[in-house]
Amino acid sequence: MILRVSNKNKLIASFVALLLIGLLASTTVAYFHVKSRLENAIQQEIQLKANVVAAKINNLTKSMIEQVEHFALHLNLSDVELGKHPGFDFFMKRHPNHSGLEYLGYVVDSDGYYGITNWQAPVDYDARNRPWYIEGKLANAARFGKPYISVDSDREALLAVTSPITQQGKFVGLATAHIKFDYVLAILRDIDFGMVGKAFLVDQNGKVDLPKIQNVDLIWQNEVKRIIKHDVRAGLKSADDSSEQLFYITKSIEHIASRLVFTVSKRAISQKVYQDTLTLLIKFLLIFVAVIITLYFSNRHILAPLFNYLELDSVTRLPSKKHFKQQVTQNFLVLNKPGRLLIISMENFNRITAAYPATTVNILKNKIKERIQLQLTKNSLLGNFSESRYIAYYQSIEDVNNELLVTMTTALSEFYEIAGVDIYCDFRIGVCDAPEYGNEVESLIDNAFSALASICRQENNTFAIFKPEMNQQFIDVQKIHNAMKKGLYAEEFSMVYQPQINTISGELFAVEALVRWHSETLGKTVSPVEFIPIAESNGLMFSLGDNIIRQVFSQVSQWNRERIVIAKVSINISPLQLLAHRFYEDLMAKVHDFDISPKQIELEITETSLLKDPNSSIAILNKLSMSGFSIAIDDFGTGYSSLEYLNTMPLHKLKIDRSFVIDIDKKAKSAVLVKTIIAMAKNLDLEVLAEGVENEAEASTLQALGCDKVQGYLYSKPLIAEDLATYVMAVER
Repeated sequence: MILRVSNKNKLIASFVALLLIGLLASTTVAYFHVKSRLENAIQQEIQLKANVVAAKINNLTKSMIEQVEHFALHLNLSDVELGKHPGFDFFMKRHPNHSGLEYLGYVVDSDGYYGITNWQAPVDYDARNRPWYIEGKLANAARFGKPYISVDSDREALLAVTSPITQQGKFVGLATAHIKFDYVLAILRDIDFGMVGKAFLVDQNGKVDLPKIQNVDLIWQNEVKRIIKHDVRAGLKSADDSSEQLFYITKSIEHIASRLVFTVSKRAISQKVYQDTLTLLIKFLLIFVAVIITLYFSNRHILAPLFNYLELDSVTRLPSKKHFKQQVTQNFLVLNKPGRLLIISMENFNRITAAYPATTVNILKNKIKERIQLQLTKNSLLGNFSESRYIAYYQSIEDVNNELLVTMTTALSEFYEIAGVDIYCDFRIGVCDAPEYGNEVESLIDNAFSALASICRQENNTFAIFKPEMNQQFIDVQKIHNAMKKGLYAEEFSMVYQPQINTISGELFAVEALVRWHSETLGKTVSPVEFIPIAESNGLMFSLGDNIIRQVFSQVSQWNRERIVIAKVSINISPLQLLAHRFYEDLMAKVHDFDISPKQIELEITETSLLKDPNSSIAILNKLSMSGFSIAIDDFGTGYSSLEYLNTMPLHKLKIDRSFVIDIDKKAKSAVLVKTIIAMAKNLDLEVLAEGVENEAEASTLQALGCDKVQGYLYSKPLIAEDLATYVMAVER
């Protein structure tokens, strides 16, 4: 008995000794680990925030350029009052809060200065002598000038945007908008860099633009000047030779001759490292003492805490779903205080796993984890819910408000560089508040999933916060989802075809294929507006899209055999289909199987779908175009990157959205916009088709504007294949 006790004590003593050695070693290693981790985290944070700020300023400058160009294009110099100009009205609607706008007007080169809003010019004022006018006239294109000081008594700093006004190809003046320079700088002030970070706007020579407005520390200004003087390239740098050791990054700004500089003090980082290491050491000591006490009183439970600790995801080392639930219940929900649970879902995970090896996917998971951790607060917990989802809990609702949710989805829905390859991830977040909508972790998770499911019905939303009515919506979505699975197996989905008409010749030149679904399970016909978003969000779009393509290709093949001439059939393609692994290869295989020509098929995509992954989308569209497929942009004008895509995509046709066609004979502004689109398309050698034409007045107006290709109920409703054949023969006669 004595021997057994002695051996047990020796075993315990050996275990304690190992713990003590591990404690000392871990403390030594922890310092360097904490230092490296913290520096990397802060560098990533300023990188992300730099991208966000640069994007905001670039979007502002791009928008101002585009709108002043539009203003100049539609300016009627015969009107004396500025407010009567169509361009002015359009501009003000796009900028209802003026976006920092100080003045808007135009200058006629021969007569001087006319038509300026919200400002009374001095008697001797001649805009033609101002630097912004001289620079704008020489540029002969829409541009931003350098910051200048107004002639008013307040001496306010302004930025001028100018665009030339031409008549018969000759320069006659400038359209101009002037915004407060402080409005641009305010974007910098909206970004929280904590106690260790600062942001600057500088010119290419390293001079801090208008420092009296920025209210920044002079020492830091000088430091930034020194940095930029020697290095104006973009990218993260370490200025170790400076008096105030810095991490810094520079970002270029389009349209204005300025750069953004973001700095973080290394000295502050070092202080944080010492604090975190000391905190970690104290935690280790407490753990050590706790282990000794546990061993002393009951060695039966030695391994229980260890097994509990090991309940981590094998890749991310985050708490598993089970362990996360336990931690939230024990540490947060027992307090019965307001908190928020988040389900963070990667929507395109299946495509990524199909396209990349497991090692790459594992690296990606950890990079995503690191970005999420940048948004965590002191009283929060992050865990792994599944392969494609993370789960987080914030003890305070204020810590994860709508602004943070937007920031998080923006930071996550980005490109991740892994081994020289950029991988795009698309994220959505479902949110549920505790204890308002649940005081148990399971109910919070269920409600967060209901919120996540509701996003598919909310255009352009990336997150949703649970409301009770979402539960019924979730049930409805699940019913449709389950019915769709049965419907695809039972071949309940069918195709109809809507003629596209050339109004000049009266000929049918193409048809658009549209999917229809009558569900036997639901006992009703379900609209595509309802089931398509559900298919895209619940992983059924691949099966549905494949079903649609097979039906259309089979029908085209049959028409070819029956010598029914339909030059082209248009098919709507989901962004999930377009970006799916081997989409191009599978499409070409179907072309071969059904013995049809790619020239008989037109693929329709929407503007907004391209935002999912523009680089990959354009690459695959180029391959499709080179193989003979026509490419059309559907719902043109409803997105916000139209011009950019026209310049980079292999397009053949623009389809003007129905919203511009409705009552176009009565809406002068719609007519102007459509006329502009038609003129632009023809200059780019693109076909233009107007959708949803329902009456003769709309058709006549469109034809007068130069649009001779239309589709809509005025000409024909969508027809089944047999009725379409009859329609074609009637048109030919």
